[in-house]
Amino acid sequence: MKLAIARLPWLLVGIAAALEGVTVAILPFVSSLPADGPISKPPESGLLLGYIGMLTVVLLINLVGRTPLSTRIAGGALHVERPFVVAIWGGLFLALIFFFQAIFDFTPYTTLTVMLRAACSLAASTLIVLVLYRLSAGPAPWLSVRFRWGTGTWRIVATSIWVPVVLLSLYEAIALPVIEQIRGVEENLFLAGLGCGLAAGALAGLCVVALYNLMSRRFPHLRLALDLEDAA
Repeated sequence: MKLAIARLPWLLVGIAAALEGVTVAILPFVSSLPADGPISKPPESGLLLGYIGMLTVVLLINLVGRTPLSTRIAGGALHVERPFVVAIWGGLFLALIFFFQAIFDFTPYTTLTVMLRAACSLAASTLIVLVLYRLSAGPAPWLSVRFRWGTGTWRIVATSIWVPVVLLSLYEAIALPVIEQIRGVEENLFLAGLGCGLAAGALAGLCVVALYNLMSRRFPHLRLALDLEDAA
């Protein structure tokens, strides 16, 4: 079954803020924060941060999915199964992001080059992860994302690729300059990271959700699409 997503729920803004808040709060303790130049983020720390962040997102989705709000947003109760498997994909994704951020080290260090580095690293990472997912979800079903929606159980076999690449690149281009403001903080790094992450996720999430909902109404062929398979 193909599912085209006509509009993104505004709840995603809160989820994006929570994701960034959790990961950026931990970031100062696994990375170096130079006074000038890009923050050094080891890819192996991305595995941990991405895993924790994605696990947090899944738990939030499952918590909301039990409430009447889920019926208004998703048309029924929603529960993501095997959150620890989903979190593995989150860890891989953030590890790749950190890896490519080190490669796309544009100079001089300005807000514009930070945004460019963010967009390029997200484009490369998103493309790799979505292609890997499409190649692995068929032969290794246990690696696929499974969820209960209404009365059925489904697994995602594949997703559209280029629309997520563009949206996530835009998201990170907006979020990263805000996140990197943490370099100016010397005390209470955990709280500072939490605040920067919440602000970055909320701002970037708001822009992306608003843009997608506007564009998807005018250009239905640009909608996000999921290929679903009955997993009952």
